[in-house]
Amino acid sequence: MNDKTTLTPVLEKLEDLFSKLNSEFYGGKLQAPVITISPDTTKGAYGWCTGWKAWTDKAPKLLSEMTPEEVKAAESEGYYEINLCAEHIARPFMDTVGTLLHEMAHLYNCQMGIQDTSRGGFYHNKKFKETAEAHGLIVEKTPKYGYSKTILTDEAKAFVKSLGDTKFDLYRKAIPHVAGSKKSSSSRKYVCPCCGAIVRATKEVNIVCGDCDTPFEEETE
Repeated sequence: MNDKTTLTPVLEKLEDLFSKLNSEFYGGKLQAPVITISPDTTKGAYGWCTGWKAWTDKAPKLLSEMTPEEVKAAESEGYYEINLCAEHIARPFMDTVGTLLHEMAHLYNCQMGIQDTSRGGFYHNKKFKETAEAHGLIVEKTPKYGYSKTILTDEAKAFVKSLGDTKFDLYRKAIPHVAGSKKSSSSRKYVCPCCGAIVRATKEVNIVCGDCDTPFEEETE
C-alpha cells in the first residue's frame, strides 16, 4: 500500500502538529488524544473533541454488561478523541491548524474539568473564549454558537509557518448532494458524529448521545 492510498501520513502529520502545538502553546501539558479523521455527518462542523475518554487500550465490555461503577471508571480511563472532518482538510492549511488548536482548547478544558459549552455542546461560553485566547487563538462571538469562531493569532501563524511543511498529501472529495425523488418530509434527522446513531424529530432539538456523550448533529437529507 502506497502513501496515496492510506491516511497514515495525514494522521501522522496531525499527530506531529498536535505535539508541536501542545509544546508551544500548552507547555506540553495536554494528554495526547486519539486523532481521527471521518466524513462530515454534520451541517459543516470542522471537527470535535469528545467530552469523555472515548478510546481505551483495554477491550471494553458492552455497556449493557457493565455495572454503574464500571461505567464511571471507564469514563475516566483512556484517551480523549479529537476528530477532524475529512472534507474540510482541503481548506487552507492554516485553517485546518486553527481547527486543531480550537479542539485542543476543548481538550484542555476537559482535562481541567471546565464546562466550556452548553445547549447540548453547541454553544461556546466565555470559559472557552478565555482558554482559546490564552493559547494562540482569536475568538469571535456568533449569535447561534457563542464564542465559537476562532482563527490563529499572528504569533500562531508565524509558528506554523516556521514548521515548513504546510500541506497534506491526501484529501477527501466533498461530493454535492444530488436531489432524488424522495418525498419531502417535515421531520429532521439527527446523527451522532461518533457512533452514527440516528434520531428523528419534528422540530429543532439539542440532544446528546447517551453512549458517546456527544451532541447529535442535524443532517440535511
